[in-house]
Amino acid sequence: MVVFIVLYGYLKKIDIYDTFIEGVKESFSMIFNLFPTFIAMILAINIFINSGVLDFILNFFKPLFALIKVPVEVLPLALVRPISGSASLAYLNNIFETKGPDSFIGLLGSVIQGCTDTTFYVVSLYFGSIGIKKIRYSLFASLFADLVGIIASIVVVNLFFN
Repeated sequence: MVVFIVLYGYLKKIDIYDTFIEGVKESFSMIFNLFPTFIAMILAINIFINSGVLDFILNFFKPLFALIKVPVEVLPLALVRPISGSASLAYLNNIFETKGPDSFIGLLGSVIQGCTDTTFYVVSLYFGSIGIKKIRYSLFASLFADLVGIIASIVVVNLFFN
């Protein structure tokens, strides 16, 4: 890719180095504009994880998950995944260490990790970078897509691995 870009620039007689430097200068202003949004998102994630709300939610949903025969240990992964990719990977790693990567919950966690996205991160970063403050239905649609991904993960893993 780098060779292609250099050759393309050479053939079009573009000063590649100066163009690269201009791009770097523009990225500094963009990073400066994104920094407050990024810090606010990290603060909100830490408050959610450390507040004990997650434990309350786990205890609330434990009977429902037992009824549909889905391990409740996968719920933190499903809840944290739209908020933080790093935190969800930490939960998935914990599942791998305690239950094993080839266990039902390990497979389910892996599929959930692949079928969902870090919705709040994406919305706050992308909308914040271009200055949109009213996200309208984007957050709802994104969270709905995450829910569909989680439900599809449960169905597919139950169908193929249970």
